[in-house]
Amino acid sequence: MFKTYKLIILIAFSIFSGTAFGQSKSLDSLQNALKTYTKKDTVRVNLLNKIATEIFATDVDRAIMLLKESGEISDKLNYKKGKAYSMLFTGNTLIKKAEYKQALINFQNALAIYEDLYDKFGMANCLFNFGRSYFYLGDLAKAESYYKKAIALCEETGDQRRMSASLLGLGVIYARQADYAKGIETYKKALQIDEKSGNKRGIANNLISLANIYRKQALFPLALEYYSRGLEIKQQMADPPGIAAAYNNMGMLYEDMDKDKDALEYYKKALEIFEKLKYKNEIVLSLVNIGIIYMNHEMSAESMQCYQKALALAREINSVSNIGSCLLNIGSLHYLNKEYDAALSNLEDAAKIFKKMDSKEELAFIYLKMGFIYKIKKDYKKALYYASESSVLSDKAGLIEYQRDISKLRSEIYYENQEYKLAYENSASLNKLHDSIYKKENIDGIAQVKYKYEFKDSLNSAKLRENSLKRTVKVKDAELMTSHRRTMWWIVGFACLLIALCIILALVKIRRVKMRNKQLLTEQKLLRSQMNPHFIFNSLQNIRSLIHNKREEEAVNYLNRFSSLTRQILETSNENYISLEEEIGIIKNYLAIQQLLFSHPFNYQLEVDEEIDQESVFIPPMLTQPFIENAIKHGLSGSAGAGVINIRFYLKEQRLFFEICDNGVGFGTLKKEDGHKSMAMNITRERLINYSKNPESMVHADNITDADKNVIGAKVVFEIPYLYEN
Repeated sequence: MFKTYKLIILIAFSIFSGTAFGQSKSLDSLQNALKTYTKKDTVRVNLLNKIATEIFATDVDRAIMLLKESGEISDKLNYKKGKAYSMLFTGNTLIKKAEYKQALINFQNALAIYEDLYDKFGMANCLFNFGRSYFYLGDLAKAESYYKKAIALCEETGDQRRMSASLLGLGVIYARQADYAKGIETYKKALQIDEKSGNKRGIANNLISLANIYRKQALFPLALEYYSRGLEIKQQMADPPGIAAAYNNMGMLYEDMDKDKDALEYYKKALEIFEKLKYKNEIVLSLVNIGIIYMNHEMSAESMQCYQKALALAREINSVSNIGSCLLNIGSLHYLNKEYDAALSNLEDAAKIFKKMDSKEELAFIYLKMGFIYKIKKDYKKALYYASESSVLSDKAGLIEYQRDISKLRSEIYYENQEYKLAYENSASLNKLHDSIYKKENIDGIAQVKYKYEFKDSLNSAKLRENSLKRTVKVKDAELMTSHRRTMWWIVGFACLLIALCIILALVKIRRVKMRNKQLLTEQKLLRSQMNPHFIFNSLQNIRSLIHNKREEEAVNYLNRFSSLTRQILETSNENYISLEEEIGIIKNYLAIQQLLFSHPFNYQLEVDEEIDQESVFIPPMLTQPFIENAIKHGLSGSAGAGVINIRFYLKEQRLFFEICDNGVGFGTLKKEDGHKSMAMNITRERLINYSKNPESMVHADNITDADKNVIGAKVVFEIPYLYEN
């Protein structure tokens, strides 16, 4: 289980970058104005608040100092609006320092002033920041409540940007609770608002948030598409912090896809930007993520160097939450190096920090890790204690992924203590939680999407050149409209059109040839797989043995069946369809030969529903043979008694199905002896898709169990595409 912990600031950075970053170009002029304007009035209050807003991302302590002065002047002037803003943004700055409880006090004081002023815009801002604070504290229920209150006020005032940000925060909660459908719905509402209002920053943040959900669902191509679209907008806006945040997100995506080389590249890009901006919190984040990549590749020295550098920087800026996160990852590294005491020491130090902050998610994560360590040390009592503590915290925070790992830990502990009932119950819970979290999809298309966006700049440059050329052509065309050269342009245009048409026709032809080649290749693979060389060799050896033992009559009978089967296969190999009657004849010959070859005796029963006209139903040849061979060679080979194979063709809702059952050892109990069976069955699946034109054509395979869940055999069922001729 022992996962690494990526800093939670990554999520917040992606979502709230609209308020947290983006220094104004006029900052220098504001600083100069503050130096020259010494009068302590509302003008100075607004200057102080404005400068603090601009610098708090890079200089938290100075921002707090300016806001404190702003609040003191506002108190003397009884300037309530300036005081409320000062307290509101002091809360934002404290969030930056991970002092969430103190931030809540400032938001509460600001809210009281805005309520007194009946300023609904300010009230909505405070409620939104209540949601943020409780989210960081791990109290997702309260965070959701405050976001909804902020949304309700925004609907009254028409504050579209704040409504979008609140919906975005709400979506993060749903994503954290693994309620992905609700999260996607909420993000899309926010996206519609931002698209309507033209809020590019909001659009980008929504796209990135949607990508986060798709990444959690392992829908990697979709996630990459949305990350890339968000990054593209950030680049258009020339928003370096936003670009760096997008790089970090894409790094996480590639890490989830086990493409650590790509992940490391994106993390380093983000680090380079943050170092230029001197965003120390985010430098810590990037260093930790780079350290995780090194740790995954057992580069312990490089990983520890990153973690120690991040820890020193976190201590320098007194970022308590980042200190805790660095200690957590250092503990993880010690664990991987089997330095369990050092791992526990760092994890305990991290736990003290997060316990003081009342950060439920981080504590749940740490306790879970400590539980796994104590299980390894055979201290099951402590292991179960920390599993229980993690369970309580993750239940409160709605962290389904942690609950899954807790079930895994408990199952392993109970199994090692021979408490099999409890082990089974937790294992069942683990499978249920796993199914509720993950929906694995194909990751085809990653390279295509990556190419599209990595070369976007080149494509844009080419587009500009193309547009410039078009303008030049238009001018020339106008100048030469009355001259004899106009004819030449028409000729050139016609020639270009002809060339383009030829290229299109050539591309179509190439595509057809490729499709035909693919079909031919599949057919060649099929022909090679139809007759297993071992089967032919063993058959001939058996005939030779019968002749040698003077069993001429049996040898002749065997040879007749073998030659008949060979002839049937050769005759049907060039046919796309044969009658069901012919297919059944091939099956019977094949089974008869296998009864003589197979080392264990077995019987078979072949049943065709009466309503099926075997002479009029035509099916692709040799679809069933790989599954019959698999049932004999792999299903019955480990069976102690006499084997039985039941084969059935039946109609259901005018669809033809093939079913084969055996009383063998079932699936998943024997190792593959060679690659032939796997190759033949894969080709059969490919043929089913080609014939049915349905990519979702499925071969259903499962074990047959008795009342006590003991495996007593195996069954395979699939639909056969067929033609019917009167």
